[in-house]
Amino acid sequence: MNKMLRSFVAFCLILATLTTAAFAETDELPEWEDLIISDEEFDALIADSTVYNSSVARASDLIAAYAIAIYQYDSTTLYILGKTTGTADVVKSGFKELVIQRRKSSSDSWSDYITYEKLYIDQCAYNMAKKVTVPTGYQYRVTGIHYAKKNIFSVQKLSNTSSIVTF
Repeated sequence: MNKMLRSFVAFCLILATLTTAAFAETDELPEWEDLIISDEEFDALIADSTVYNSSVARASDLIAAYAIAIYQYDSTTLYILGKTTGTADVVKSGFKELVIQRRKSSSDSWSDYITYEKLYIDQCAYNMAKKVTVPTGYQYRVTGIHYAKKNIFSVQKLSNTSSIVTF
């Protein structure tokens, strides 16, 4: 009986290992890479998506300008661009969260595809340019939460959503 129990446990462990390995291959998400472009190219690509916060005169507003943009570079590559510009007294800026979402068609709901968190630096402005290879047959967009911090008691977060690209 004891030998039979050990054999069963060993079988279950082997099965679990094989099952995990099979799922790991299909569930693997693509890595994104830094996109190397000049400041002029970045500004030109993000210009139409930039929102300038006209209410920044209020004491609680720390984000002066913000943007998220998505572009199709080729048949499998997305460019993701983001910008968070804080006021002069901001000590940390960027994105609390950035999510690439996808759907099969306009009648489907969006699902989160890749999530990135805590993308910020210890400066008043953060520009992000990344590229990622994705599967075709989907519509893609990017949502994000812009983040600016003046001190422990003064933080601002703004939600934003890009346009849509179709592969």
